[in-house]
Formats: sequence, structure tokens, C-alpha cells
Amino acid sequence: MEEIKKEKEQLDTKKAENLKKLKEAEQKLIEAKEANKLVYGFKGIYEEEVRQKRLGPDSLDPAEVYESLPEELQKCFDARDVKLLQETICKMAKYHIKRCVDSGLWVPQGPEGTQDPKEDKNE
Repeated sequence: MEEIKKEKEQLDTKKAENLKKLKEAEQKLIEAKEANKLVYGFKGIYEEEVRQKRLGPDSLDPAEVYESLPEELQKCFDARDVKLLQETICKMAKYHIKRCVDSGLWVPQGPEGTQDPKEDKNE
């Protein structure tokens, strides 16, 4: 009987030790999560400060604008080739205008200008 009592005490002691370790681990996890929030919070603040310093005259971020450009235009800026940029923009404009005409979105009306397709429907 004494032996069983001793084993029970040992188990209770181990259980208490394990619970203490568990609570310590939980506390460390909470602290780590808080530290992580601080680190990422500071990182976000830093990144925003860097972005603010990059802003152009009209408050546009050149990096964001560059990333939004079609790959063809990005290559022109990478090469710093003004002639290539002009040719590419011309080619892209012709392509998009042709699509607008072909779809009926833009209806050319000769040398004087264009006529709004909505006006044709009202007549």
C-alpha cells in the first residue's frame, strides 16, 4: 500500500512539473507572438517609410507603376532606350485602337474626327 502511495505521489509530482512546463511554454509562445507582431509592425512601418521616400511628384510609387506596366514597356525602361519606348508605345496604341475599332467601341468618321457610336443609335 505504501508503495502505491509513493507511486501516486511521484505521478502527482511529475504531473505538476509537466503542467508547470506547459504553462511556461504557453507563456513563451505568447511572448514570441507579441515579439513577432512588433517585428512585423516595425517592418511594415519601415517599408512604408521607404515607399514614401520613393514617391514621385504626383504621389505615385515608381516601383508600383513599373510593376503594373506590360513586360514590353518594362524592357524599354530597363534598357533606358527612348526610341524603343516610343516604338513600343506606338505599336501598343495601334494594337489597342484597332481592337476598339474592330469591337465597335470606337467608330472613326474620316479626317474631321470621330463620331460617338451612341449618337448613331439616337438618330
